[in-house]
Amino acid sequence: MHTMSKPTWHVNECTLIARGPAASGHLACTYTTPTASQFVVLGPTSPVGKPQPDTPLLVAQPSTPPAPSVTQPQVVLIKQYQQPKPYTGATSWKGYREYFERLAAVNGWVTPEQRAEQLALAPEGPTTEVVRGLDTSQPQAYDTICEALARRFGSLDGAREAMRRFDSRRQEDSESIPDFEQALRTLHREAWPTTTPEQRNAALKRRFEDGLLSTEMVQFLRLHARDLDFQATVIKARQFADATGQNKPRKRVNFIDNRPRSPAQPEWEQGFKDMMAEALQPLQRALRSHGQGNASSFSTASTPPPLRP
Repeated sequence: MHTMSKPTWHVNECTLIARGPAASGHLACTYTTPTASQFVVLGPTSPVGKPQPDTPLLVAQPSTPPAPSVTQPQVVLIKQYQQPKPYTGATSWKGYREYFERLAAVNGWVTPEQRAEQLALAPEGPTTEVVRGLDTSQPQAYDTICEALARRFGSLDGAREAMRRFDSRRQEDSESIPDFEQALRTLHREAWPTTTPEQRNAALKRRFEDGLLSTEMVQFLRLHARDLDFQATVIKARQFADATGQNKPRKRVNFIDNRPRSPAQPEWEQGFKDMMAEALQPLQRALRSHGQGNASSFSTASTPPPLRP
């Protein structure tokens, strides 16, 4: 046995390197020190029958910890209901009911009970007397409220009334082209709800052109919008109004009567008398002239002819 000094090296820097098959009965180990010195230790080993192929070193890597699971916060959606506008009876009940039906569909009021509860809160002012005393817990309460409001604020013959208003509808002094167009569409829908698009277009176009205030615009449309439909005719009219400045709001002139009136006499009575006096002035002048003519003819007829000598 040979005695040799024990080398000193760092444990963490010792690496075992396999150099392939060693000689029979010996195993070669190489240790690397910081000074790059190599020590080879040969020792007896068990006999090897066949050379083994090079086996790569298996290095144990620390396992990667799994990523922590992220819990998404739960999202809670709160739906806010749109409250219906109050109904005072100043507008059409049919139009308000159409508005309420659309609002109920958006808010999800699908059952008659839900609609009855919300509609019972809409009346305001004189309409509250109509729904007072009605039982909103009944299944047919919604129809009952609608029928009561329709009897009080609806039209008995709405279609005929809408036809009459449509045929006599004209543009007002302070009414714009878009407002006049929408008014005609609303009246035509109420008067003829089942008409065809072709009939609706022809009727709206005719009433729109006949009801305009500006004669220049009417002539322009008859020349340049003869073959256009109602919507295109309205666009032409708006272009003409923008080019000529007719879309600007007109100044309204109010006449004030500063004539003195008796303090004891009501204002409306004095105004009525003044109006009647002005209306009777042409008749009085005609009667006066007619009376003067009769008087002159009577005096001429009553004068005896001169006697001849």
